[in-house]
Amino acid sequence: MVTEEALPAPKVGLVSHLKTINGWPTNLISIDYFYKGDADDFESSSSPSSYKCKPNIILLFIPGNPGLIEWYSDTLVKIIEQLGVGYALRGISYAGHGAGDSVTGSADEHKQSFVNASEQQDAVSAKMSVSWTIEGQLKHKMSWVDEVIEEWKAEFKSSAQPTEDLPRLIFLSHSFGAYLAQHLLLSRPALLQQTQQIIYLMPFIRFDPPPLQKLMLTKLAHSYEYTIPMLGNSVWALSSTLPRKLIDIYLSKVVGLDCDKGRKITLDVCTHPRMVRNHLILGFEEIRELPELPNDVALRLIGKTCPTSILFCGCPDQWAPLSHMEKINELKSKAIISNVQCVYMEELTHDFVVHPEMIEPVIGFCLDQIKHPKLLSSKL
Repeated sequence: MVTEEALPAPKVGLVSHLKTINGWPTNLISIDYFYKGDADDFESSSSPSSYKCKPNIILLFIPGNPGLIEWYSDTLVKIIEQLGVGYALRGISYAGHGAGDSVTGSADEHKQSFVNASEQQDAVSAKMSVSWTIEGQLKHKMSWVDEVIEEWKAEFKSSAQPTEDLPRLIFLSHSFGAYLAQHLLLSRPALLQQTQQIIYLMPFIRFDPPPLQKLMLTKLAHSYEYTIPMLGNSVWALSSTLPRKLIDIYLSKVVGLDCDKGRKITLDVCTHPRMVRNHLILGFEEIRELPELPNDVALRLIGKTCPTSILFCGCPDQWAPLSHMEKINELKSKAIISNVQCVYMEELTHDFVVHPEMIEPVIGFCLDQIKHPKLLSSKL
């Protein structure tokens, strides 16, 4: 038997894999500490030379729409590296969001389901609703969380100690991922009890941008039967006719995507028409369905059990504007909600993940909230 004392110092390893969840092949990542003979090979945690360190706290990361975990993986690895042994992270992409037909759905599935979108009766339409609706994405994330917990039990829970505690959880999310995380916790009281902390990065949990943007986006969202084919075809026409190198230069110099990896992922997404459609259909439903006013009931109910830390960014942010932070602080001052902390960083933008200079401040915020919590949790 190999003891921990006989093993080299643990190092962080990232494993990316594709797994079918609720009928959809889904991109997942796992970040763990490993005791390994070869510290540079983290492709498989099941090899004889690998010994995964048991995590006591697991971070569960849900990205924002367009829901690609690949955009965030490097940042998430750095967070676990700086948290140390005892922490692990699991991350998930959205159903139907990625590159490749197996991930985004076939052309026939798209054609059949989009035409009959209002019916949602047959098996194909039911499958596409997982990708195209908030309810479908929420159920998809619920199944994933259940699988993460079952994975931990299978790997670490000793049959000789049936009462051994499950790991504590920290929900970390960006943009619309915060809405999904919030509703997951509200719908699963046992999961909320297991959760130690919630961290939202620029949360898109209500739709109330400045009036002009609100009017334009609302009109687009309510006429999606016409706007989605138009927008999707436009993106596809440009991406299929222009040289990839030219689009890369445009994304870098005009759009301002400074991250080489981020631009590559963006290019892969933009050149896949069914991914663009999935992104737009879900995005327009978010605009139609998210509330305009803050959900103080959700914040109050969650706050009774665990703390929530929220990061807001500078620059005009139509998804998580500064007015949302001001409203939360107003609710706190009136004692309507508690156990919620808001932090404002003017140097950040909503799409921080594709700007290398913004990564470290976000990592610093996450680490500070986890290592030096300012709020109370019954799990500490």
